[in-house]
Amino acid sequence: SIEVDAGPNIYILNTQGGRIERVYVKHSDSVRLPNAVLNESADAIEKDRRALEVTLGNGMDFQPHIYYSAGGQGAEPLAHPRLNDAIFKVEESTPAQGVREVRFTLPVEFKKHRLELIKVFRFLEKESFFHQITVIRNLENRPFALGGDLFFKPFAGVGPGPESDTSREMAYFGRFINYNDSLSRLPGYGAGGSGWFGCSGGDKGPFTLYLEAPDTLKYVGAHSRYFIMYTRFLSTDSKLSALDGAVVTNNPSLKSDAFYTGIYKNFTLAAAHDAELQLKPGAARVTDLVKLDQARTDAVVINMQVFAGLRADDQHVFNDPSVASGEFGEEAPESAMRDVIYSSTFLALFAKIRDGIIWLLRFVEAYVGNYGYAIIIIAVGWKLITYPLNQMQAKTMKKMNALKPEMDVINEKYKDDPNERQKKTMEVYKKHKINPAKGCLPILIQIPIFIALYSAFTESIELWHSPFILWMHDLSEPDTVYTLNFWIIKGFTFNILPLIMVASQFAQQKLTTVASDPQQKMLMYMMPFIMIFFFWSMPSGVTLYWTVQNIISVLWQLAANRFAKVED
Repeated sequence: SIEVDAGPNIYILNTQGGRIERVYVKHSDSVRLPNAVLNESADAIEKDRRALEVTLGNGMDFQPHIYYSAGGQGAEPLAHPRLNDAIFKVEESTPAQGVREVRFTLPVEFKKHRLELIKVFRFLEKESFFHQITVIRNLENRPFALGGDLFFKPFAGVGPGPESDTSREMAYFGRFINYNDSLSRLPGYGAGGSGWFGCSGGDKGPFTLYLEAPDTLKYVGAHSRYFIMYTRFLSTDSKLSALDGAVVTNNPSLKSDAFYTGIYKNFTLAAAHDAELQLKPGAARVTDLVKLDQARTDAVVINMQVFAGLRADDQHVFNDPSVASGEFGEEAPESAMRDVIYSSTFLALFAKIRDGIIWLLRFVEAYVGNYGYAIIIIAVGWKLITYPLNQMQAKTMKKMNALKPEMDVINEKYKDDPNERQKKTMEVYKKHKINPAKGCLPILIQIPIFIALYSAFTESIELWHSPFILWMHDLSEPDTVYTLNFWIIKGFTFNILPLIMVASQFAQQKLTTVASDPQQKMLMYMMPFIMIFFFWSMPSGVTLYWTVQNIISVLWQLAANRFAKVED
């Protein structure tokens, strides 16, 4: 095997299959892998080098299925190309500063026809990106016809895998494909045809084919809760090299080894060209590797930019733009690829706030030594920052409470005339100079903060296996103290924080809501119980933040009710 340490990642390559056997993401200041995971690992690289294997043991193939026929063989050959067992010849070189090249070559014979398979891996120092080029060329001066479609597998899923089989845990895992200028997000393990990405339900069969628009496959990839990998197909000079489409497994296994496979329809190659193919080992200019005459159809060059790393904006960058620019011809990663870092486009809207929260979380944790206390400090700090707004809300609620007897009279008098009741209510508010909207302002301002917090605390690696106090052993998971497995009730978890949260939510609404209308009262009492279903299986870090916010709001409202003076 061959080891390449590129800085952010470690790659283990093998001449068997001419492939990447394992990919490790290394611990760093910006990628904070939990010691609890690394210390308990039996993998020497994980334990000693402080790096996490992220390909679920499947590696990355970048392998054509030359010996595969689709007729009746199912998904197994798609998951395990036969060429993964072949022994490739290897050459290593350093073609340019900051670039390490590993090249595998293999003569292939199919139906008494000689082909050559060339696989070039170019790893860039300090980058989570690398360049992969796979070439299939005809060595004989007669055309080659495969007799069907050629399948090409880049790699499968990304891990680590789910730690439980709960629907929320499974929802963090999925795949995506950009085809015909459309991004499709696909459900992950065991999701069938109905996933959290809003895919329609029903049995769609074992595979989904993307073949209606040849030459439009832009990228395929997969993500787990914290990591993401994708292959972006770059252009070459030859139209022959663009893939026609892909086949996607609808219901992949937990092992995740047959997620998606590229397709060349009715694969054929022209007779070998007289001119030598420009694939000089160690070429300093990558254009020398992928240049192919437009008219030349005796070879296919699959040119790919590959990313493997953390799902975070600060990781999806070129750390050395000069080296990356020389390799990919661009000074920054394709901006559209940012859309797949987040689990939804909606969460991506709040990415900058999310990044600021994560930075603040790390900053505070460096001083207090625990992410649970850091969350509490951030929650208290945010309450202090929004103190003027909360005081505005408290005073508004106090004034509205003082008007409750008058409002009760209006509600009773006009109970059958909602329009007149609303009109009289607003007249009372105007008379006493009360603006009810002021009471909602603090909540409205906190909505984007909470959405960003949800994204930060559920999909950032900082809280993974991070303990807090007593029963709270992992802030990235619900604070389960007991799982009930009795008769027909199996797998029901008993969580403490959501119960504390719902009690604080009820107390807050009781103190801050003025409701004379029976329907409003019912809603006031129901809302906390609706919230408990929403928060029951959320990461305890999110629930902890919300609970602290509620408790502070209750204390402030109690103080306001006792000490604030009602203005005439």
